[in-house]
Amino acid sequence: MACSRGISRETLKNELECSERTVDRIVDDINNALSADLEIVKAPNNNNEICYQLVSHKEENVPGFSFEEVRYLATCRDLAAPYLPEAVIGRINRSLVNLALHLEEGQRRSVSGAPITFANKGYIDYGPHAETIKTLNEAIANRRVCSLCYLPMNERTAKSYRYAPGRIVAMNGVFYVQGHYLDEGSLLPGHFITFLLHRITQITPGEEYFHFNAFEDTSRAFGLKWHEPMRRQIHVAADAADYVRDRIWSADQTIEEQDDGGIILSVTTTSEKELQAWVWSFGGLAEIITPSSNEESQGQDTTASPAPLAADPRVLQD
Repeated sequence: MACSRGISRETLKNELECSERTVDRIVDDINNALSADLEIVKAPNNNNEICYQLVSHKEENVPGFSFEEVRYLATCRDLAAPYLPEAVIGRINRSLVNLALHLEEGQRRSVSGAPITFANKGYIDYGPHAETIKTLNEAIANRRVCSLCYLPMNERTAKSYRYAPGRIVAMNGVFYVQGHYLDEGSLLPGHFITFLLHRITQITPGEEYFHFNAFEDTSRAFGLKWHEPMRRQIHVAADAADYVRDRIWSADQTIEEQDDGGIILSVTTTSEKELQAWVWSFGGLAEIITPSSNEESQGQDTTASPAPLAADPRVLQD
């Protein structure tokens, strides 16, 4: 009866060995027992036979939602999967299946597809840190002060912090949390500070709430925020130019083509150490050059500001 063609009253009468009136009464009884989003409807088919069909009204709860939207969400799941615990992936999968079942029959298809795979090298397993991520997300949403213990690299003793978390940031397969250090008894923002999420050994939400934006920087600059934004130019040789052209390194980047096939990339960075490490990774095919006179004439501040307090000065090595 749940198929698109339905089932005829004549067929039911023969299979149940009863009269048409009895068939109608049975269908009415079943309808009375069904949930509000299900109904058996009676209508003639192409041969003018009275047919019954089970209809779901669940799709009315998702107006305008299509299979393509579900598939898009499934792709987002695949992209995030390398950083999610198995339990979380399973929960997302079940939610996607349930959402797909709400679609009209003609749109229902599998949402599993062929998942995107990643070639990971030295990746971090965030499964054991799922509770830390959950606690941080709740604290960020409610602007709640936290007490946390953090184990810096190359040290054996964890340090304690009073912390106002602002945002979890993912970069190169690593999760960071950025926010502000708080002095004891104060709810005013102190030093801007960044932690490697997987090196947080304990986090406890307190009963105090802060009232400032703990993550003010919404620009997409190169690197994590370790200092105020500054403008830098990088000359990239022809052999590495395509790799650089194909990617966005900062939201306001510009690329100048050179006669030798190379390029000059201009970016805004909030981590000059990260920028220098990135340039070194090209093995001599890139170098940082002096900012252009045009940028200086526009009043760009390219002097290094004192770096904010860093929970891990060697954070790039993870």
